[in-house]
Amino acid sequence: MLIWILILLLSAGTAAGLSFVFGPCETWWFIVRIPLLFLAAYVFWLLMYALFVFVPTSLINKKKPVTRPHHGFRRLMAETMELIMIVGRIRAHGEGLERIDRKKPFLLVANHRSMIDPFLPLTLLKGTEILFVCKPEVLNMPVAGGIAYISGFPFIDRQNNREALKTIFRTVDTIKEEQVSVAIFPEGTRNKTGDPLLPLHAGSFAIAKRANVPIVVAVNRNTEHALKHFIWRRTDVSFKVLDVIEPEQFASLSTQDLAERVRKELEAELTR
Repeated sequence: MLIWILILLLSAGTAAGLSFVFGPCETWWFIVRIPLLFLAAYVFWLLMYALFVFVPTSLINKKKPVTRPHHGFRRLMAETMELIMIVGRIRAHGEGLERIDRKKPFLLVANHRSMIDPFLPLTLLKGTEILFVCKPEVLNMPVAGGIAYISGFPFIDRQNNREALKTIFRTVDTIKEEQVSVAIFPEGTRNKTGDPLLPLHAGSFAIAKRANVPIVVAVNRNTEHALKHFIWRRTDVSFKVLDVIEPEQFASLSTQDLAERVRKELEAELTR
């Protein structure tokens, strides 16, 4: 929100300055000129911000191990996501957020319908550091790949069980050492089918069991339409916290049993 407000102020100042440079004119043209100058300035400053983000992230060496995650880039990602949602006319609604104890780490699990899904918790729970477990393909994405890498986001290769297990262990260590929360989509990929939910990967829940942190179960709704309507039409999306499962509640459960419990909760909400 702060970046968007700054862009609005810069756009207004630029429009006023250009209007002064162009000098006086007929009243009707002045009334038309100011909004046009503001719109042009608004687009210009949005492009300048995009360039400001693109240049440093494109220079990040993704082959060099990250020994110290960059917290500044984590904040930059959250701010940029919020700006994208404002510009794209995506309005996020949160429900049940008060159920989350944001003073301690947690594992967030949710359904996955769109690339917009990570935007919701990162903007609605602003101020809470959340690392998303990503697919290796994310590294190839401009801007997002660089920010995710330098921020210390875990990358899991589900096609390689040994490497996936190593990622889970590293993620558990990160939670304990940094006291940071982690989010994962246990479906493993975006659900592009007509079914409410894809099968859940039980291994996703090993993170919570090994790190001994609560599991926050949440549902994303209507996010699959956000990019289709981007800018041209407002899209209302929602992020609803269904349950917070404390470690003592799943201590005796296997990851398979835990995955089945979460699947039932998600499906019950998605099929309402």
